[in-house]
Amino acid sequence: MIPAPTAYRPAQIWLHWIVVLGVILQIGFHDAIVAVIGALEAGQAPAAADVTWAWVHVGVGSTILVAVIARLALRWRFGAPGHAPDTSALQARIASTMHGALYVLLLAMVATGMLTWSAIAPLGGVHFGINVALFFAALAHALAAVFNQVVRRDGTLMRMVPRF
Repeated sequence: MIPAPTAYRPAQIWLHWIVVLGVILQIGFHDAIVAVIGALEAGQAPAAADVTWAWVHVGVGSTILVAVIARLALRWRFGAPGHAPDTSALQARIASTMHGALYVLLLAMVATGMLTWSAIAPLGGVHFGINVALFFAALAHALAAVFNQVVRRDGTLMRMVPRF
């Protein structure tokens, strides 16, 4: 059995922040893609500017998908460091569950977005619901990282800071 690594690989760290940035960017492109899909469903021509930004939304979503798959592949191949010292069993279980939930939500977001955009299935409402769940899961994740770094002083947040 291969021992757990003591730190994240640089690629794991960078992919993490690419996903974070991608998710934040998607908020800005939301209205355009909703407008395009709404226009197409109503049999109308969408505004050209909305189409451009909708394609940016699709491109960023595709980037998120590639980054999440790459992160999962790296995690499967090389593992991930264990929880910080003095992490209780309950905290470790919650953290592991949250990480799994974030991966599932990210993949579900991309899948429902792709199915809606390609007009295979009208899952815009489901996509939005997953978006809300992802927002709160990511917020809890970020707050937990800050709490562990500032209050517990266990170095959790610093493990995901890119090294230049």
